[in-house]
Amino acid sequence: SGIHYLLSGDNPQDVLKRLVEEVKKSEKIHLYTEAKIENIEGSIGNFKTKISTRKPFPFFEASKGKSEEFEHGVVIVATGAQEYKPKEYLYGQHEGVITQLELEQRLSTNGKWLETDKNHQPKNIVMIQCVGSRDEERPYCSRICCSESVKNALKIKELSPETNIYVLFRDVRTYGFRESYYTKARQENVVFMRYEEDRKPEVSKNGDGLRVEVFDQTLEIPIEISADLVVLSTGIV
Repeated sequence: SGIHYLLSGDNPQDVLKRLVEEVKKSEKIHLYTEAKIENIEGSIGNFKTKISTRKPFPFFEASKGKSEEFEHGVVIVATGAQEYKPKEYLYGQHEGVITQLELEQRLSTNGKWLETDKNHQPKNIVMIQCVGSRDEERPYCSRICCSESVKNALKIKELSPETNIYVLFRDVRTYGFRESYYTKARQENVVFMRYEEDRKPEVSKNGDGLRVEVFDQTLEIPIEISADLVVLSTGIV
C-alpha cells in the first residue's frame, strides 16, 4: 500500500488489524472467506444469491464445499481502484512534479523526506487538486484527494514549518470529521487558492525549478508562484 500514515497520525496497518478483529467478533456480520458467488438474481430490495466456499459456513462444519442461498435487499460491490497516472502538468517530464502518493512515500522517510539534487528542502510547494477527476472524462469526485493533500501538507509543516505550501483547488471536500484537519491546515498557514474549471493552473519549467501560474478566483487576479516541487492530487480510476 502507498498509505503510510493517516490524517489522525495512526499507522494504517494497525487500524486495519483492529478493524478486521472487530468484523470477526461482530455478531451482526457474517464473514465468508474463500467464497465464490455462483449466481445472483433479483432487484432492489429482493435479491437472491447463491455462494459456495472452500471453508465451512460459520457454525456449520458440514457445509464445507457446499453452496448456500441467501435472500437480501442490497448489494454493495467493492471494486477497488487505482491512482490516475497524470499526463499533464509536466508529470514524467520534470522530477519536481510528483503525485500525492509519491510525496507520502518521501515523507515517510522523515529525515530525507524531500531532498533534491541540490541537497536542500524545498522552499515553495504547490499542490494542484482534481487532477484526472471532475472533468469531462471523469466527472466524479474521488473523495480522497483533498484529505490526502491536507494530510501531507500538515506532515510537511510538522517536518519543515518554514516551507510554504500552496493548495490550488476547485472545491475543498474534506468529508465528515476531516473538515477539522482542513481548518488546522489553514491555521498552520497553508495557503488555499481557488481556481476555475475552465482556467486550470499552468506549470512550466523555470531554470532548475518550476513556475506555476493560476488565476485566483477569489481575488480575481493572476498569480505566479516559483515552486521547488509541484504535487498533483490525482483522482482514482
